[in-house]
Amino acid sequence: MKNRYKVEQTKENYFHFYLPISAEEQEIKVFLMKNLHDTQPEFLLSTEKENFDIELKELSYRPYFLIKTNDSQYITAERTLPVEGMNNFRDMGGYETQSGETVKWGKLYRSDHIYNATENGIAYLQTLNIHTILDYRSNVETKKYPNKRIGDQVKTYQIDPSAHAAELAAQFQSSKEDEDANLINEIIEQKEKGTLVDHSNVVLTQYRTFVNKKESKEAFSKMLHVVADPNAPAVVQHCRGGKDRTGFGSMLVLGTLGVKKEDLVEDYLLTAKNRIERNRAKMEGYKKLTSDPVVLDQLYSFIDTKPEFIEESIDTIIGQYGTIENYAKEELQLTEQMVQQMKKMYLE
Repeated sequence: MKNRYKVEQTKENYFHFYLPISAEEQEIKVFLMKNLHDTQPEFLLSTEKENFDIELKELSYRPYFLIKTNDSQYITAERTLPVEGMNNFRDMGGYETQSGETVKWGKLYRSDHIYNATENGIAYLQTLNIHTILDYRSNVETKKYPNKRIGDQVKTYQIDPSAHAAELAAQFQSSKEDEDANLINEIIEQKEKGTLVDHSNVVLTQYRTFVNKKESKEAFSKMLHVVADPNAPAVVQHCRGGKDRTGFGSMLVLGTLGVKKEDLVEDYLLTAKNRIERNRAKMEGYKKLTSDPVVLDQLYSFIDTKPEFIEESIDTIIGQYGTIENYAKEELQLTEQMVQQMKKMYLE
């Protein structure tokens, strides 16, 4: 992994830069880019620090940052984007592949559903030049939580892999008001019958199901074919919370491009960081409906994000097919030409 500066927006217009791995002092120059094709970036500062902050004036565009060293240069940007109303909208750019190339910024996004985006959030999304939305939700989910419209130019594909856990499938059938209560009642009933199992094991099974189930393979095959279309970028893939179905789909895209396993897992785990406040609020709501610690532990397992979940999918694929690219070709009908087209479109 190349030791490149990462950046996070810690509060509005304040950007924190840091090196993941401690390194020898080296002067860098930081420039602000208005877009990825900006040929006259604005100089911001020179520094030798591994951690530093930059305050920018209010921006009308998503910023990218050009980092120049004595012998190289590269672009970096914040990964989790400040889309008002959404908590898990992310750019999958910047990851290094096995071949030493880098995933382009601003082409591949993943997120929670767009139902919660505010007017300001939609206005922000409209600056990202999104052309394609891949929605993994079921008909019940999309009817109950319809996405906000980003624009007339955006094409949406609804692709349901039919692979969520049975308890969640039942929850999705409920009205918005009854979802939590029905889920809790389902868990209590299982507990009383002695049929309650550790939901983490259920989730692990689900991540193996993503790999092998016919309906899942059909859905994710369609997703990859859309992503490989030259007219697709920029692409957003999402489910409800942007964790499981989106986590698997994002892993497939990045893995087919050749991104290393450690970075596939790192990308997946950002969901845990992004949903800390959302999960806290969710658990507070559950506690108003039950005080049973067994039930509460089970409820938390539904919203938890663990590395072993996505690792289960990756290891299942590697064990059976050798590489994620091989899996995409052999099981998801992606041709060699499509794979090369994806790499041409999304790598640099």
